[in-house]
Amino acid sequence: MWKRIQKFLLKGKRDVVGIDIGTGAIKIVEISWNKDQPVLKSLGIEMLPPKIIEDGQVFNSKGLTDILIQLLAKTHISSKHAIIAVGGRGMLARELILPVMTKEELQEAIKWELEKYIPYPPNSFYFDFSIMGKGDIESEIRVLLVASPHEFINTITSIVKNVGLIPVAIDVEPLALYRTFTNAENAMIIDIGELLSQITVFQKGIPVIIRNIPLGGQRMTEVIMQVQRISFYEAEQLKKKHIDLFSFDSSKECNETKQQLEVFFAEFLRDVRRTTEYYQLQNKMVSIDKIYLTGGGSQIKNLVSYLSKPLDLPVVMHDPLVKLKIPKSFDKSYLQKIAPQLGVAIGLSLRGGGK
Repeated sequence: MWKRIQKFLLKGKRDVVGIDIGTGAIKIVEISWNKDQPVLKSLGIEMLPPKIIEDGQVFNSKGLTDILIQLLAKTHISSKHAIIAVGGRGMLARELILPVMTKEELQEAIKWELEKYIPYPPNSFYFDFSIMGKGDIESEIRVLLVASPHEFINTITSIVKNVGLIPVAIDVEPLALYRTFTNAENAMIIDIGELLSQITVFQKGIPVIIRNIPLGGQRMTEVIMQVQRISFYEAEQLKKKHIDLFSFDSSKECNETKQQLEVFFAEFLRDVRRTTEYYQLQNKMVSIDKIYLTGGGSQIKNLVSYLSKPLDLPVVMHDPLVKLKIPKSFDKSYLQKIAPQLGVAIGLSLRGGGK
C-alpha cells in the first residue's frame, strides 16, 4: 500500500525486515526464503521508554532512531529492505459499500468523497483502498479504505532511512498479521497491545471490520500494581510469569486482584461483543467460527479458557511462528515466550515472499 511513498514494488521472493513500532516496543523480524519455505533468520524486541510514541504520534524521533540502531546492531540484520506497519491510532480503516464500478471510477469516487469517511484535515493524510469483494446485492462492492496522517508516515519512513534501511512498503497491521494464520478465513482476531487492543473480523479471508479499543496490557499491569501495592515493574514481571491471575484464593490481595481483573475483562468483553453485534446487524450472513488471541497482552495464564465461555465461541491462542522453519540455533522456549508479540513483524517480513 501507500504507493506514493514506495520506492519500488516488491517483486519475487526477497529477504526483508519487518518493523513493527508499537507504543511499548519495537519488534523486528527478518525472514529468508529457501525455495517457497520461509525461514526465520533474525528477530529482536526492544522496549520503548515513555513519551516516545503516543496516540499514533512520534514525539521523540531521535530517541526512536537510537533505539532502532541499537536493535539492528544487536540482531545482526543483514537485509536493507524494510516493510513497516501502521496501526492503532496512527491508522484509520473503514469498509465502504459502493456501487459496482471500474477501478478508475472508484479512484475518482473515493477521492471526491474522502471528507465523508476520514476525520483528518484535507491534504494531511495518505490513503489507499482495495476492493475486497461483492456486496450483499449484485450491484454493490465492498471496499477497504485505509488512511494515515502524513506526519506519522513521513516521520517513520524518515527514521527507517536514517538507520540505513530502504522502506519499500507500508502495510496495515491486520493484513500483516493475517499472513501468519493458516485457518482464519471466518474468524475474529484480537490483538492485545500495550495501550490498545485491535479487533479484526475476517470473512472469507477479507477484513470486514477493524476496530481499536482503549484497553491493553498496560491497564492489566496497573490493576495488579494498585491492588498488590507493588511497583509497575514488579506487576509487569508478575503478569509475564504466567501466574494464574484468575485463580487466586490464598490471600485478600490475590482475591482482590482477581476481582479487579474480572472488572477489566468485563469491560473488554463488552467491547468485543459490540463489535460483533454491530457487524452482524449490518450483515445478516456473517459467520465467525473462532476467535484468535495474539499480542503481548494475551499471555495471561488461562485467559483463553476464561474468555471462551462468555464469548460462546472457541478461543485459540495464535502461534505466529507456525508457517516458519526455525533453525536449531534459536532457543525454542524463548521464541514461544515472545511469539505473541511478533505476529505483525513476522507478517510484514512474509510479504517479502509475495504473500
